Amino acid sequence: MVGKLTPDNMVSASVVPVIMGLSPYKTQNEHLKRIIALDNGEPDPETFNGNEATHHGDALEPYILKTACERLGITESDLNLNEPFFCKGVMLAASLDGMGKLTGTIKTDPNNGIYVMTEDGSIDVDGWGCLEAKLTSAPPEERPAAYRGLWQIQAQMMCTGFSWGAIATLYQGVTLRIFVYKADTEMQNRIIDAISVFERRRADKEPYPVSSSADGNNAYPVASEAVPAIDFASVQGGQKLLLDLAQAKDDKKEAERRIDELEASIKEVLGEAAEGEAEIAGKRYIVKWPMRKVRAQPEKIVPAKPETISRQKTLTLKVIS
Repeated sequence: MVGKLTPDNMVSASVVPVIMGLSPYKTQNEHLKRIIALDNGEPDPETFNGNEATHHGDALEPYILKTACERLGITESDLNLNEPFFCKGVMLAASLDGMGKLTGTIKTDPNNGIYVMTEDGSIDVDGWGCLEAKLTSAPPEERPAAYRGLWQIQAQMMCTGFSWGAIATLYQGVTLRIFVYKADTEMQNRIIDAISVFERRRADKEPYPVSSSADGNNAYPVASEAVPAIDFASVQGGQKLLLDLAQAKDDKKEAERRIDELEASIKEVLGEAAEGEAEIAGKRYIVKWPMRKVRAQPEKIVPAKPETISRQKTLTLKVIS
């Protein structure tokens, strides 16, 4: 195992799901913001250096790959690759966990955790294929999530020229499943289109459509006093957006008031009891009001912090009658 091999200034196979808007961990605008910052010579805004899950993934990668090779019948492999692969004519790079050489037919075999992702559950292979190892706490699947290797393996095949690849995923530490794919022209064309859009937005510094309130701060991190106020009456659907936001905030206040009212009544019922329960329409409801212990802590002196300026994370809405 080695560290990152692909250059930062190119889309890598592992971030293809991100730029396609398929990742639950990172938005298109987050990745675009990072690459533009690097293009501008700014410090890398991405501070993630791994966690316990990625540590175990790295440690178990050799076992996952070795077992996958054994189950697939691969006897010739390279599981210590230390050079990236590049796609001809496309700004795309890939690093492989491993590669295996095989000639023959691979068929779906649930008893050995092998799932061939073709209509008839079989694939003829002749030569090298990409091998990707994954570790997840998710329950076993019969088709991997879009962000868990599905698009990554197609991008790897684009870079290597291989016609097949396999994703070996260890679920919850006890179930290994191997998903075998053939090169898919339609999927690879979608990857090419996504890279083209990304590179255009990168050059123009044009954000993607905002996917959430938090993502809005990635797309537009700076508020400029030089930009005039937006007249929402002149924006198509703008007035409805403001009315809906005002209504949603009112609904939230009413819901919070109602929750407080109901909790007060339930606490009156519980009294000194730590919990209560009831069977209602086939469901068991349990409400708890326990004691909570807060450990003693020594006095802390908060160190001084420099002044920082960043855009407010939530909108402030005023309604003037």
